[in-house]
Amino acid sequence: MSSTDDKPPPLSIQDINNIITNLRNLLTSDCAEAEIAVATNTAANNLTGNEQDGSNRTGNEQDGTNKQDGDANQAQETNDKKKEPLYELGKLCKELDYMIRSFQELENLKNSLREPFETLEANVNDIVSDLEKDELRKQVQHNLRVFRNNITRVKILILLQLQAASINSDGNRALQTTFATGEAGDLPHLYGEHIFENSYYFKEFEEKYEGLDDRQKLCLLCFSIFPENAEIKKRFLRFWWVGENLIARNGKDEMGDLNDTLTTFVEKRLIEPVLKKNRLQPRSYKVTPIVRSCLIHFAKKEGFFDYDQDGKPIMDFSSCNKACMVKSERATASWFADYLKGNDKDGNERATASWFADYLKGNDKDGNSEKPKEQEQHQEQGKLLQGKLSADLVKLQMLFNFPHENTLIRASQQIDKLQTLFNLSKQFPDLPTEWFSKMTGIKVLYLGRWEATAGQARHIEVEDIEFLKGFKNMKNLRLLSLQGISGIPKLPATLCKLENLRILDLRACHDLEKLPDRIGSLKKLTYLDLSECYLLDYIPQQLNKLSELQVLKGFVILEAKNSCTLDDLSELPSLRKLSVNVNTTKFNIDEAGDALAKFQKLEKLRIAWGWGGMPGKEDSTLDSSSEQQQSKTKKKQASSISSAAAKASTDKVNKGEDKGNRERSAVAAAGEANSKTAKLGGGLRGTANIALMAKKWRRLSMKEREPQNLEGLERLVKLDLQCFPRSEPPTWLVPRKMKKLTNLSIRGGRLGYLNHEDGQKWNADTLRLKFLVNFKMNWKEMQQRFPNLKYLENLRCPRITFCPCDANGVWQKFVQSK
Repeated sequence: MSSTDDKPPPLSIQDINNIITNLRNLLTSDCAEAEIAVATNTAANNLTGNEQDGSNRTGNEQDGTNKQDGDANQAQETNDKKKEPLYELGKLCKELDYMIRSFQELENLKNSLREPFETLEANVNDIVSDLEKDELRKQVQHNLRVFRNNITRVKILILLQLQAASINSDGNRALQTTFATGEAGDLPHLYGEHIFENSYYFKEFEEKYEGLDDRQKLCLLCFSIFPENAEIKKRFLRFWWVGENLIARNGKDEMGDLNDTLTTFVEKRLIEPVLKKNRLQPRSYKVTPIVRSCLIHFAKKEGFFDYDQDGKPIMDFSSCNKACMVKSERATASWFADYLKGNDKDGNERATASWFADYLKGNDKDGNSEKPKEQEQHQEQGKLLQGKLSADLVKLQMLFNFPHENTLIRASQQIDKLQTLFNLSKQFPDLPTEWFSKMTGIKVLYLGRWEATAGQARHIEVEDIEFLKGFKNMKNLRLLSLQGISGIPKLPATLCKLENLRILDLRACHDLEKLPDRIGSLKKLTYLDLSECYLLDYIPQQLNKLSELQVLKGFVILEAKNSCTLDDLSELPSLRKLSVNVNTTKFNIDEAGDALAKFQKLEKLRIAWGWGGMPGKEDSTLDSSSEQQQSKTKKKQASSISSAAAKASTDKVNKGEDKGNRERSAVAAAGEANSKTAKLGGGLRGTANIALMAKKWRRLSMKEREPQNLEGLERLVKLDLQCFPRSEPPTWLVPRKMKKLTNLSIRGGRLGYLNHEDGQKWNADTLRLKFLVNFKMNWKEMQQRFPNLKYLENLRCPRITFCPCDANGVWQKFVQSK
């Protein structure tokens, strides 16, 4: 009796592959020999037939012909019988070829999984070793969590590779047709596949999904409508979730609730953060194709959005209260094409379509009689559509391309129940005026761009803004986004009737010139984005009536009469974040400090000077070479005045004047030093003329003025100055007045230094300095003035020296400590 030790070892994948390959080679040689034999017999038969035909030529012609035909048929039957084994051998060779490729793919899978399995083995060894040591018991929980995460990654890797192998296999045609493939290079769509929905990964994802509360589930399902690996901005998610009332409920903090939700999704590996260089925190997120397939399953099940068989969102909102506007990739619906062709060449109206007749008669598609209530409803529909569709119905069908006529009818009747309308890929989102005004239940209206791509932006345009007057009926609207839409020079006054509007996104509306005068009626507005509205030349003063406004981006300082100013904005009690664009040379940054000191809750401020805000040659810095060339006749007089002023300042410092005089002396000396650095033909530069000197002294006198209340400046946490037009900094930009400032960014402009009072140090831990040609500081000075510095960006600032930044111009303290 043989023992188990006598059993041969199991065959490996390579061994099986070698056996099949040898068998295939053997069959191939048999096929070759069979082909030779068949060819020989065929030649012999042909030769015999020819000889027989020649011998019968002297006989009866008809008898010879019949005999030849009979012999040919007999030879053909013989050859067919001999070819049958050859055909069978050929089929077997093809099957073996498929087996060889399959085992080769298994071998490749084994090789690709070797390293992940070695990692799993190392995790197990760590856990076992920690269990044996009492002092490391707490480490076991962490190792178990790491082990579980690694197992999930390996499972996903196995599933994806098996799917790719199945799709690319020539031998598995049946499985190949079950997957809905996308564009070239895309992974197969798993949505709706029975095999996938029964897989361990889907079950694990379902367990994670069911572990979320109802609010978190709805937040997560928002990712299901976007293309694979699309980057979704955090700002956009905030908009949508506020519009759907999914965050900041019950008095919770909006940003805190948003961050907590995204953190939960990341920790559960439901979404992935998009980390980019020089960014300390992610600003975008995405989902993998396999996670997206799971989300589509649950979104379809919950009626969140409707999808086609490939898992792509569709515009049909007849079965749910949310709809996507997508670029039509299919032909016009057949029923609508028939309708458009329904008129003859002379323009006569066509006869009533059969489905219209069915509606009139109260029969369904199969001709069955309907219930009285449904019959009455469909009769009313038939009366509406009999003979000719209304212009609004035609436009609605052309916009949404409903696949069936009854879908158009149903959608037109329940458009007042639509809660979310999202423009996913539509280029011309013009809506029929009649239907737009009927969207009385709409909460989220996102017609603009959402993409976070760095390439060419999607062009969106409206031909007419008449439909926007329908705002007057949208009493429930919470989010309105027209981002990136061209063709909107102004917004209708009906916008001011959106009494529940929380977020108004007008970013990159390049044709927008003015806002409605009564915009202050939007009492619940918390977020207003006017960024990149370059033609905006009027902002009404009523903006200061928005008592709930927390974020204002793209506010423009203009010379227009009665336009809103910084002093007006200081009356906003809830404003936390402000972005300002300066388009006038009359704006004085020092006087702006008085207005900034009045803000009650302002924490983040960005001021950018545009082309209209840059000073002209007459208002430029004192070292303007072109101006000095034009004032040669006054050069000596101006130089003498400058020298006298500098001497007086020096004398005051030597005599120990008060603190304010020392400040003025230091700034004057720094300004003179900066003016001397500009050279023309190798000569030193003096001041330009008496008027500019008088302006300088006025500026110095303003430095003595300080706002009585500094609380507004002391609350600032982040300050961003872009294209600063002066060489000296604002008088209020000093450590003493910016006690809570942790993030300072200065990008572009002429700034040459930062004020430093009596050795006071900055509390900022993040410093970004970019494209500053005149700014001068070395690493030692920076460490002394910014002792808490943890992050530094130094990009194209040639006079900032000895900083230990990397190739990207970044230095981080925690990296250096490692």
